[in-house]
Amino acid sequence: MSRIVGLFISGTHRRSLRLILWLISFVLMLSGAAWFVAEQVAINMRSEIATTLSNYERLRHNVLSTFDVMDQRLVAEPCSPAFLDEMRRIAFLPDGINELLYVENGNVICSVNSGVFPHPASLGAADVDAANPFNVSFWLDRDLGFLRLEGMAGTIARRGQYAMVIPGQTLPATAPRWMDQELVFRAIDSRWWHRSGSPGIYLEALEHSGPALSNLMKGAFYQLSCDTAGVHCIAGRASLINLFSLGWATVAVILLVAGVLAAWVAQQLQRIIERYWSFEARFLRRFDKGSVVCAYQPLLNLKKDLATGCEVLARWRDLDGTIVPPDRFLPIVEKRGLTERFTAMVVAYAYADLTAHLPRGVRLQVNFNIFPQDLDAGKLVPIFAPFLTENTPFDVVVEIVETAEISPETAQVEIERLRAAGLKVYIDDFGAGYSSMHNLAALSIDGVKLDRSFAMAPDHSVMSTMLTHAIDLVQASGRSLVVEGVETTDRLNALKATGMVDFAQGYGIARPLLIEPFVAYLADHGPPIDAAAPRRLITFPNSTKLAPERRVLPSHPNQGG
Repeated sequence: MSRIVGLFISGTHRRSLRLILWLISFVLMLSGAAWFVAEQVAINMRSEIATTLSNYERLRHNVLSTFDVMDQRLVAEPCSPAFLDEMRRIAFLPDGINELLYVENGNVICSVNSGVFPHPASLGAADVDAANPFNVSFWLDRDLGFLRLEGMAGTIARRGQYAMVIPGQTLPATAPRWMDQELVFRAIDSRWWHRSGSPGIYLEALEHSGPALSNLMKGAFYQLSCDTAGVHCIAGRASLINLFSLGWATVAVILLVAGVLAAWVAQQLQRIIERYWSFEARFLRRFDKGSVVCAYQPLLNLKKDLATGCEVLARWRDLDGTIVPPDRFLPIVEKRGLTERFTAMVVAYAYADLTAHLPRGVRLQVNFNIFPQDLDAGKLVPIFAPFLTENTPFDVVVEIVETAEISPETAQVEIERLRAAGLKVYIDDFGAGYSSMHNLAALSIDGVKLDRSFAMAPDHSVMSTMLTHAIDLVQASGRSLVVEGVETTDRLNALKATGMVDFAQGYGIARPLLIEPFVAYLADHGPPIDAAAPRRLITFPNSTKLAPERRVLPSHPNQGG
């Protein structure tokens, strides 16, 4: 799952994603075009077949109307001169039927063109009996030699004592080149006979009945329609080869248009996906879903040479499991006005972690960073209330970054209220703020954390020299001093040698750790612990653990390290 998510959230897969989206869009476009073309072909096929079937509708009407006329007008003695004369008059009607017969007991006695037969001609058994809505029997492909039409065959229809030779049932020569057809004559018992066109299409159409698009994969479109009586049926087949050979230019245009539209759709979809899977969108969707991870960077008490505290550093677990440093998500928290909720989440997470894992008897200073705009005791005291209970083993410090948005007067009021509630207040990143020296003197803070740029400066550099002066300045103010950014043993020893630095923090001491590695670090580098004292075990459902290879987390440039 994480690999699939990574495809959406990783910028390195942007081209691959666009290609995939283009292919999907192109296939969908082609499918839509294929459906449209298939429907249009089906419509045209049905129209062509319906036009052809209308001829056989007229033929059936002519046959039945001729029988009706014969029943009405043939009243003379059968096969008499008057009878034959009237038959010739009926045969002369403009209906295409010009050979009429008189039948007794299955034998032809006379006809319009042959007159009275010297010997009655037997029709034999009918191919289709009269058990149909028209009471008409049919002899299909009957040899017409008995009518002096040697070498010819035709269809004979009989109703009662009258019969006729039906004109040949052939498909019109005007059928479109792109469609093959077959005409069949069908009985009510589902038997059928090929009458004209390409044999086999009727069976294929029966097997491939269904939506036009489904037949596309079979290489041809099929249509099957019958007249209203269900007697004459026409099956049509339009092969893709025929269609392409006649419309290759249209196919090329369709492919070109589909490719261009697919590129545009893919671009729009990619924008939507990128917005949905952007870091900010992912972060906001998971903001309240336990995705915050806390790391704890030890604070080394230089007077005791023991780890007696930590700074709580917030991290965020992305959808693919990677841990994201705060420099990516804190600007989003501030922009969206989520700072107070975020601080509350971090404090709750850290309290659950520490109370569940910290052995009894350990007293720990816990430093939290707060947003300058949240410097409001009315908001912060309830958030930190779990840490401020009676007999708490924690000394909580809130670290405030100096900004131009905070006036000294407002800050002083809130700092006094925080201290009265049991919270200590430090100025974070001292030396990089707006009015550090003035705030150091004017605000009743408990301590100062020097900006990491001092401790991380190369030896003999201007910033390295200023580190000594900054330590002297803080020492003169009587505030507790924390130096962060300590990355070498030499720098740590130099700080110890001054005797004026209370705490040090940095990679040279320890990286930010998850709770279990942090507790193990305290066991090795913290004050002695009474092994007999029971541990406090409190469940914390929102706590999140990482895989062992991620037990040490990178710090944020402005939040410890």
